[in-house]
Amino acid sequence: MSDYPGGETVAVVQFQPTGATDSLFQPVKAPTVVAWVFGCAFEPYTRGPVEEQSDTITSHERAWAFLPYVAGFGIPTFDQSGNPLLDSNDDPIPVAIDNSMWIQPQRPNDALAQRNYKVQGLPEIEYDIDGSPSYAWIVCEWQAG
Repeated sequence: MSDYPGGETVAVVQFQPTGATDSLFQPVKAPTVVAWVFGCAFEPYTRGPVEEQSDTITSHERAWAFLPYVAGFGIPTFDQSGNPLLDSNDDPIPVAIDNSMWIQPQRPNDALAQRNYKVQGLPEIEYDIDGSPSYAWIVCEWQAG
């Protein structure tokens, strides 16, 4: 079974087409929560200006997300009420996270809960001292502007 690295909840978000187009006839995309993951730890580790061009400064914040991982299964998912997501055969549904997705920490009364952090690369599975998978480690980044 998995170790739960923390007590936080994160949403796994994808930007999906809304069916509308913008003034350049490009599809308008909106953030959509595709899964909830409980028992996580989310920790920003660096922040500040990332790019300065003339009078424009772009701020960023990099973070680590530690998600539970079940050996032979993957990252367990839940609905917003905390019930496990099940397929038509009542089997749990794992979430597959790649670098097209975003992580949104859920923290009451916290500005971080308003931000979507872009996943950088693929999750890395970390192992305990006995060689058993313990948790998934994800590096992600938020950029302003």
